[in-house]
Amino acid sequence: MKTDQHDVVHHCNGQNLLLLPERAIYWQDENALLAADLHLGKEATFRAAGIPLPEGPSSETLVRLTAALQRTGASSLIILGDLFHGDNAIAAISTLMDDWRRLHQGLVIELVAGSHDHWSGQIPEQWQIEVHHSSLVRGPFTLRHYPEAVDNSYCLAGHLHPGVVLKDRSRADAMRLPCFYFGKEFGVLPPFGEFTGLTPLSPFSEDILFVIGDGQVIALPSKQ
Repeated sequence: MKTDQHDVVHHCNGQNLLLLPERAIYWQDENALLAADLHLGKEATFRAAGIPLPEGPSSETLVRLTAALQRTGASSLIILGDLFHGDNAIAAISTLMDDWRRLHQGLVIELVAGSHDHWSGQIPEQWQIEVHHSSLVRGPFTLRHYPEAVDNSYCLAGHLHPGVVLKDRSRADAMRLPCFYFGKEFGVLPPFGEFTGLTPLSPFSEDILFVIGDGQVIALPSKQ
């Protein structure tokens, strides 16, 4: 693993989670990369609805995913839901995904399916993606798409597209940035995809947030 000064280690449920500015988590003890909400093929669903959009976002998302895998040396990739987006998504990116998978033939890929995955079509066998339809228990974590409290485990999930709004002292200017969220019962990853929105959070005082901006991960002060 080639670490970077912009990575942050978060100790969670007895494990070391390396929070990456690429909007993913490198789980050191499992040599696994965790990512959520890639929404590959989303631009195709908009074009099918008559909204003209360029081809770029899905390709850019996969380029960034490759960079994170190469930098961490992860042997497995676990997607916490919404790998694909929409009726035409899988068919629309089939060639792009074929090429990407050939570059990562030894990579183990597991998908905890989200709502968009369920209606994006049949995943081709050659992509070698193992699908879990509800959750995946791995070590001290329950990996899901929808965050919720789980008995005797800590849940890591996606779906919410967590973000924060930062304002200057004048409150005239604001930035909306993606973040990692860790609450008492579950943690939520930021959306990995290029073509995704953000939902601003209102954290409790005991919650821990790490914002991603300018290519680095920064811990936010606790809310008092």
